[in-house]
Amino acid sequence: MTAFEPIIAALLGSGFTASVAWLVKKLADQKALSYGPIVARAYDIIDPLLEQHMQSWGGSDVEFAIELAIEAVADGKISANEIKVAAREASDRWLPAVAAEKVRKYVTASEEPSELKIADAIAGHVNGIISKEDALLQARNLLKG
Repeated sequence: MTAFEPIIAALLGSGFTASVAWLVKKLADQKALSYGPIVARAYDIIDPLLEQHMQSWGGSDVEFAIELAIEAVADGKISANEIKVAAREASDRWLPAVAAEKVRKYVTASEEPSELKIADAIAGHVNGIISKEDALLQARNLLKG
């Protein structure tokens, strides 16, 4: 019976590890769903923003821009820590093909959509042209319609 004990222990250990990993992923997915409406609206801004600036910005600029877009859309409804979590989830789930299609629709619209104007304001802050407060103010005013 002693020959099977290490095998059983290894199987139990790997099963426990897999269970914990599954639980952590499930909790993260549920947390992301709680930000769903905010992130979904933020994608309307993130998509043209990243489509225009992806090649000229580094990773930290992209993350910062995503955080600003989520902060503008959230309008004080979630904390700074929750904004970072939502931005990380949005970044992980961003799909360039969907973004390209959305930008194509924006570009062919008869008048410039507010999402493009908001993206320009956020890009202005990321590029150091305007302050964060001005970028967020412009974004929130445009979101209110």
